[in-house]
Amino acid sequence: MEKILRLDMARERASVEETPAAYRSLGGRGLTSRVVSNEVPATTDPLGPLNKLVFAPGILGGTSVPNSGRLSVGAKSPLTGGIKEANAGGAAAQKIARLGFRAIVIEGAAKGLTIVKIDRNGVHFVPASAESGAGNYEMAENMRRRHGDKISVISIGPAGERKLKAASVMVTSPDFHLRAAARGGLGAVMGSKNLKAVLIDDTGSGGVEVADEAGLKETVGHLSKAILSNPVVGLFRELGTPGLVMMVNSLCSLPTRNYSTGQFQGAEKICGEYMAEIIKKRPNGRSAHRCMDGCIISCSNVYTDEKGETIVSGLEYETIGLTGSNCMIEDLDAIARINRICNDFGLDTMDVGGAIGLAMEAGMLAWGDGAGAASLLMEIKEGTDLSTLIGNGCRATGERLGARRVPHVKGQCLSAYDPRGLKGLGVTFATSPMGADHTAGIVLPNPGQPDYSPVAPTGQADVSRFMQTYMAAVDTLGLCMMAGLATLETGSLPLLVDAVRAVTGKPVGENYLNDMGSAVLKTETEFNRAAGFTEKDDRLPAFFSEEPLLPGGHTFDVPEAEIDSVNRF
Repeated sequence: MEKILRLDMARERASVEETPAAYRSLGGRGLTSRVVSNEVPATTDPLGPLNKLVFAPGILGGTSVPNSGRLSVGAKSPLTGGIKEANAGGAAAQKIARLGFRAIVIEGAAKGLTIVKIDRNGVHFVPASAESGAGNYEMAENMRRRHGDKISVISIGPAGERKLKAASVMVTSPDFHLRAAARGGLGAVMGSKNLKAVLIDDTGSGGVEVADEAGLKETVGHLSKAILSNPVVGLFRELGTPGLVMMVNSLCSLPTRNYSTGQFQGAEKICGEYMAEIIKKRPNGRSAHRCMDGCIISCSNVYTDEKGETIVSGLEYETIGLTGSNCMIEDLDAIARINRICNDFGLDTMDVGGAIGLAMEAGMLAWGDGAGAASLLMEIKEGTDLSTLIGNGCRATGERLGARRVPHVKGQCLSAYDPRGLKGLGVTFATSPMGADHTAGIVLPNPGQPDYSPVAPTGQADVSRFMQTYMAAVDTLGLCMMAGLATLETGSLPLLVDAVRAVTGKPVGENYLNDMGSAVLKTETEFNRAAGFTEKDDRLPAFFSEEPLLPGGHTFDVPEAEIDSVNRF
C-alpha cells in the first residue's frame, strides 16, 4: 500500500505515484488531514477548484485486524470552513487497500457528471448524466446490477449534486446497505467535482502485504479476545448504539426539544431495548449486523417494516437522538423513514435533525410531527426554500429563522449529547478541529473511572484532550470507534501497537499512538488557524452556559482558560 492514486477530473486523467515521504507513515484521518493541509490553501473556497477530496483506508486497512475497515474522507469543509475528516464503514476502504493504494486524491472538476471505476486494470471515467438526481439506493443497486456484487460504491445523492452543506458521502457495505461519511458537508465537495460515484473492484488483486504474517495472526487473536471481553461490546451486539438512549437519558443529557431539556418522556419508545423487541417481531429484521468484513462487534442493525421490507440499516443512536428526541418524535418507524430519506438523498442525519428541531421551534412544523418532517425532506427533490435550508444544516437554518438557541460549533450541529450534563464531551465539541463531533473524542462516564464526574466544572480538558488524541490515532489506523474504545477500556493498547509493527515491519515506539494522535491534531489545528479560526471559535453557544439543563439544573461552566488549554501545542 505504497501508492497514491490521483484523479484529475477536469482532464479525465489518472496518475499513480509513489507515496511521498511525508505521507508514508500515515493512513486514514492522519493521511487525509496531511494531504489537505499540505495541498489545499487554507482560505480557498471549499466548493472551488483548489479544494481536494481524499479517500484513505487506515494503516491497518485491508488486513485481518478486527474492525479495521473504516474509510476516511477528507477535504476543507463547506459546513465549517475548516479541515474535515468524516469516516464510514462499508467495503470500500478494504478494497482500496487491497488494490495497493494508500489514498485516492480527487482534484479539479469534471465537465459533466461522472462515475469513476477503479480496478486492477486501471481507472475508467464514465459519463453519468443519466444518473443525475438519482438517490444513493438507486445508485447502489444500478451499479451492483451492471458491475456485480464484488464492488463497493462511494456515491452522493441529490443533496451532494446540489452542493447542500449538510451533504454526506455514502459507502456500500459488503451486502449493499448504505453507510455514511456523514459530517462536514463532504458530499457537497464531491458534488463540486461533478463526481457522482466511485466504484472500487478489487477482484484479482494481490491483497495487502504484511511484514510479519505469523506475528500479526497471533496479535489479532489476542486483540479479538480483548475486544470481545469488554462488557459494553456485549451491549452493542445485543442492542447496537441505540442501547445508549436510556443511559444518556438517565444522565439528563439526551437532547430534547432543541436541547431545551435533557430527558425525553418518550425515551422508552425509541430506545435500543424497544427496537430489539420490534426487530424480533418483524420479518427479515436483524438486531446485529456487520457493516464491514472482519467486524467482530456487529453493532449495526437491519430495521424492517411489518411486511419485512428493509427501511434502513442501520438505525443508530445519533440519528435517534437528533431526529427523535430532539424533535419530540417518539415513533421508531418515523425516525427510520427520516433516516432512509437522508441516506437516499445523501444528508447528515445529525445536522438535519438539528435543523428540523429549529424549524419546529419556529412553528414551521409541529413538535413530534415525524410525517411532516419526512415530507419536508422529500421536498429537496423540488428544491423548495425550507427543504434547501434544512439541507444546508443546523447553523444555516437557525440563522435564517432568527433562532437564539442554535446548537452548533464551527457551523456543525452538536452530536446527540447535551454538554451541560457531559462536560468533558462538551469540551470536545468546543475544541475539536472538526467542529462539534462525538467521534472526535467521546467522553462518557465509565465504571473503570469511578472518580470521574461528568458534571464537574474542572478537570474536563485533560480527559477531552486525551480522548481527542486517542481517537485521532484510532481514525488513522482505520479502526472503528467501538473497537477503539473496547481496546482502550481493556488495557490492550500494546496489542494495537504490535499490530502496526507486524503489518508495517517498522519499529514503533511505546508512545506511538499518543505521538501520532497529537501530530494529527496539530496538523488540523494549524490548518484551521491559517483559515482564520481563533480561540473564540472554540466555544459552545452561549445558551449552554446561560440556561440550566432540566431536570438536573447544570450549566456548561468549564472555565475558558481550561478550554483554551486543549489546543496549545
